[in-house]
Amino acid sequence: MAYALALEDPSVGDAVRRIAQEEAGHALGMVRATGELGPRVHAMRKTVKKLRGLLRLVRPVFPLARAENAVLRDAGRGLSGLRDAAVQLATAELLAARLPDDRREALVLPFREAAAHHDARAEEEMLPPFADVMDALILRSEGWQLTEDDWDAIEPGLAATWTAARRAMKAVHRTPDAEALHEWRKRVKDHWYQARLLKPIWPDLMDPHIRATDDLGERLGLVNDLAVFRERIEAAPLSPELRAEAHDLAILRHAELMEQIMPLGRRLLVGKAEALTDRWGLWWRLRGHAA
Repeated sequence: MAYALALEDPSVGDAVRRIAQEEAGHALGMVRATGELGPRVHAMRKTVKKLRGLLRLVRPVFPLARAENAVLRDAGRGLSGLRDAAVQLATAELLAARLPDDRREALVLPFREAAAHHDARAEEEMLPPFADVMDALILRSEGWQLTEDDWDAIEPGLAATWTAARRAMKAVHRTPDAEALHEWRKRVKDHWYQARLLKPIWPDLMDPHIRATDDLGERLGLVNDLAVFRERIEAAPLSPELRAEAHDLAILRHAELMEQIMPLGRRLLVGKAEALTDRWGLWWRLRGHAA
């Protein structure tokens, strides 16, 4: 089934257990599949994020949420070296596209070599421990119990995430540094996963909200990638002239993204949590009714 609280789920607790088991099973399939490693690791990391988004939605009514989230956080970090190398390569390629051929290749080469190095060792060192974590989570999830059900199981986590996203946006408005932007991105992503989980309450209206949240999160992700890239180029084997040029290109792209991000954020995150939870709560209670 889809990554969503389905109409067919007997309770919110049943939905949480089902989604957790389906997502962990999908991740195990990626571990044991064949083919190019990069896309498989990308899918595994997405699964970890989806599972953590699920836990955050019900965290106020799930006593084990904090411990389970810590397990998933560590599992995701175990894969981060491979994925981060691929992201940095993609960032280098994007920025280098504006350069002549010779300088473009010189800028991209060290990041391509770093990504290839991580690919070679990840299969042996990173994937088996990740598979063990997913196997164990499937077994533990059978016993997961929430202290509330229905909208009472959803509203507190949804409100907390919305409030955190608004607070993080205000922090960026005051001080738009890398740390504040990274925090905002995490909170926007949290809300994106929660909106996806609640899509069945009214798909026609939830879809545009989900797309807008995804758009904002992706742009914030690009800003974060640029911040990391600017750190990495300091240690990369580049000439001083090329390093300076790459740095300037990253700053220019960062400025372009920031001009887009702030208006998007203000429009998406307008209104306090109560306005959102009242509206979505009513849709929850009316879900499945004929129009």
